[in-house]
Amino acid sequence: MYIKHRVQNFWKYFILNREELEHALRENDHHEITHLLQDLNEHLKTICACGMEVEMSDTGFYEMTFTPQGNKNAQFATALLKKDAPQALSEDWIINAVRPPLSERAMHTILRIKDKEVTGADFHVYYTINEISKTLDIKVYCEALKDVEEKRRESMVAFMLELFIGELEFEARISSIEIIDTPDEEAENFCLLPNLYEDICDIIIDQDWMEYHDPLSIYMAYKLDEKPVSETLRKDMKLIVTTNPQLQEELLSDSYEMCKEFKDCGGEYGYFYYEKLYEDEKEALVRQQLEKEINELLYEMSIARTMGGAVGIYYSYIDVAIFDKDAFAIALAKINEKMNFKVYYQPFLK
Repeated sequence: MYIKHRVQNFWKYFILNREELEHALRENDHHEITHLLQDLNEHLKTICACGMEVEMSDTGFYEMTFTPQGNKNAQFATALLKKDAPQALSEDWIINAVRPPLSERAMHTILRIKDKEVTGADFHVYYTINEISKTLDIKVYCEALKDVEEKRRESMVAFMLELFIGELEFEARISSIEIIDTPDEEAENFCLLPNLYEDICDIIIDQDWMEYHDPLSIYMAYKLDEKPVSETLRKDMKLIVTTNPQLQEELLSDSYEMCKEFKDCGGEYGYFYYEKLYEDEKEALVRQQLEKEINELLYEMSIARTMGGAVGIYYSYIDVAIFDKDAFAIALAKINEKMNFKVYYQPFLK
């Protein structure tokens, strides 16, 4: 079953359990909430490798948050889950495709490290603004982490950062994290973790940085150092732009684990390609515009979503995550009826 239909089935099942879950949230019945969530997360496993959390906000809304934690396969799925959520939920539920900043959970989270209770205010953040990459290099100090094993404290810091600034800004703005054992008295920029998101928002405005609406709108560009080796598809690439760098790194090393995992969840990664029309600069603009138009057409119908592509010596490419292969094949035929040049499709995983 394709991922589009798995999403539809998940929401049908959620609606059946909605009343019980809402009652448990209103009554703050942790046992029943845990029981219902375990069941819902089992169904979610057929769509993506992530879980979901629910809570009752102070404003009286029910809130559902999917937690991809940077996994791009899961982000495509959770974005589709949010997009195709039943209209009946919109009046009472807030649905987050990724963890938002400064959630109720962030404000009430207490870590227990040995014999100490630690909150967000115990994390000191020192940051340097990288004006070229438009990101922050940060150092984090928390006294309770001093004697904690390295991997565990790295995961704790990553979890707390995502909790307070949200998955989107964590992915878009943080380029490096260093955990330090003593406060950095000479740092130019300092804040407590609960204030970091506000600082980031101020920097985005002051520095006129691009704003993003979800992690799948963050484009990265790769200029390949090696000269293209042949006319073979994908072997002539000179420049790659992508919203899925994890996948591109795998493909460039001839690895297909993400493709296999996405296929297991009912999706498929692949690419459109067509013979190059212009010189590099103009071709890049044409490819970008064509990608935008194809995405508007296919994503509206939950058939597929584009994720960048590449310009090569002989071909141009538009990479795509497919949610319904049958509908995609029909859409491709319709697209070619409207084009004055032929567009082809090839899956990454043969």
